[in-house]
Amino acid sequence: MLNVMIVEDEMLVRLGFKNTVPWEKYGMTVCADAANGREAWELYEGGLRPDLIVTDLLMPEMDGLELIRRIREQDSRTRIVILSCMEDFHLVRQAMNMGVSNYMLKLTMTPEEIDSVLTQVREELGVQESIEASKGIIRNPEYLKENVLKNFVFYNLYSEEEFKRHIAKLKLRLHPERLVVCTLEIDRFDGVREKFKDEKGELIRATILNVLSEQLDQSKRGEAVSDGERRYLLLFSFRDIVSEAKIHEELVWLLQQIQKVMKRFFNVSATIGVSGIRSEYASMRALYRESEEAARRRFYAGTGHILFRRRTEPEDCAEVSRRLNGVLGGLPDALRAVRDDMEEIVRGFSAAGGDCGEADVRKLFVRLLHAPAAQAEAGRQEAAMLAAAYGETLGRCETLDETIDAFGRYLAELAAMRGSRKQLSKEIARAVQYVQEHHAENMSIQQLAEELELSPII
Repeated sequence: MLNVMIVEDEMLVRLGFKNTVPWEKYGMTVCADAANGREAWELYEGGLRPDLIVTDLLMPEMDGLELIRRIREQDSRTRIVILSCMEDFHLVRQAMNMGVSNYMLKLTMTPEEIDSVLTQVREELGVQESIEASKGIIRNPEYLKENVLKNFVFYNLYSEEEFKRHIAKLKLRLHPERLVVCTLEIDRFDGVREKFKDEKGELIRATILNVLSEQLDQSKRGEAVSDGERRYLLLFSFRDIVSEAKIHEELVWLLQQIQKVMKRFFNVSATIGVSGIRSEYASMRALYRESEEAARRRFYAGTGHILFRRRTEPEDCAEVSRRLNGVLGGLPDALRAVRDDMEEIVRGFSAAGGDCGEADVRKLFVRLLHAPAAQAEAGRQEAAMLAAAYGETLGRCETLDETIDAFGRYLAELAAMRGSRKQLSKEIARAVQYVQEHHAENMSIQQLAEELELSPII
């Protein structure tokens, strides 16, 4: 496989190019990316020798021209492709005189143009090996890291000694002293998927992982792996800090920076659940469960918070009951029977004394939705259909606030539906009475409708 380094100061361009190009099609893999020429040069001086460098020209600290000049002083084999804007074209001409293979315009490049340029580069390097022959060989260190961490934390596939060897081999920033695990969940993920138009979620996952890795690289602490399309694990160790208060302070600052970057680049909020602090790698499984438990507090706390582990308290149950009774109290007298049934369900929930976890509260709302349909009266089918529709709506709610609001809308629609049905019943009764009183007369449907001020159905 050919190694590629991407050098670009605009994070979205860098990550987008890294994650959207089908590099394996050209027998290539991205081995590194840098935010400016100086970072790229330091990687190069440190021994990294990519086969292809894709670089911007205008960057802080060291521009692309200087980077190309330094590389060409030592190396004529490495291929270089420029990412540029139309207004930088005078710089492109200078770069082309320094042995650059080709250039691409950032704002207008198409998949066909990218294909043409990368095919040219592959041919220049004289690659004859079959790309198919390399399939199945895992070379990406990020992929290896994710597998090692997941296999240990989730599946207990390694002994602690085996895990230590993997950590050392992959040079992960993870020591057994004072470990913390965080669960990061993307709030309202369906909107993110729609924005990216990424049904499988692979582009989103890879892009978010790259953003998280960049933040952790800057802090020189922690590792990030995905745990599904909307959830990510952040694993930290604080070997250098003894004070738990200091650990808490640094951790909160770092997590807040991550939240800011997520908002800035993706316009999404992230809720982060934080575990306690323990030592020894074997404790990471328990720490993961703690972070999950903390993240579930989002249902009560709302989105976009950093949440520390705390058991669900009795006041959570009281809050659910109080808010539901407030909503039910607004139902009209015409729905008194429905209201009484629902209030009885809420009282039963309060008396049960459960832990009021999210799953229990969601089950409560499902029972409330279907209570009207359980009544043996006209309109039962319509109520069941309305409950089914709002069941899906409530399933997408992520917090108690959102769930209460959606339930309030359901009750309003239910009241409107029952009101229109009662109105219809009155009008039908008037029509029947009128026909009985005037049955001897020759009267059309149109005349009957006009007499009763109704709209005829034709």
